[in-house]
Amino acid sequence: MPSAFTHAVAAVALGSFLPPTPERPRLWLTGALCAALPDLDVLGFAVGVRYGDVLGHRGLTHSLSFAAALATLIALAWPRSADEPARRRWRIGLYLFLATASHGLLDALTDGGLGIALFSPFDPGRYFFPWRPIAVSPLGVSRFFSTRGLAILASEVRWVWVPCALVALAGWAWNRRHAGGLGR
Repeated sequence: MPSAFTHAVAAVALGSFLPPTPERPRLWLTGALCAALPDLDVLGFAVGVRYGDVLGHRGLTHSLSFAAALATLIALAWPRSADEPARRRWRIGLYLFLATASHGLLDALTDGGLGIALFSPFDPGRYFFPWRPIAVSPLGVSRFFSTRGLAILASEVRWVWVPCALVALAGWAWNRRHAGGLGR
């Protein structure tokens, strides 16, 4: 898995396409949290959930179904004004879905683990992409902040942060060109 930092970077890069409004920083923060949230499944280890179980690491919380459910719930709960166009809520939901779904997709690009349950609960299979350039991050904070952790972070910078910077530049250009982005 990429680190929580890298998952958050991906969400903020995707959020660069959001219109420059006062709520955009709050949406970025929410997107970053949604992108990192699937890894809370590691807490299951403490109560006996095995890695390969549906609720195990890289299981249901890494699926597209989970991303859709989480994004829908947050978008429905997101504060709204009386004059808000309905499409704004859809765009918030779409952004949060993409931010959350990016977690499993990035994990499918890593070189370790049992695979990602992208289609759980409908398909118990675990998948990787054929090309897996990202070095898998160690589980646990203490192991991450080590020499190996720094090498992992360097891999993430190369394979995720640099492309995310390009996506963010594209979002900035999009918003300049369209003077309102995707959601006014």
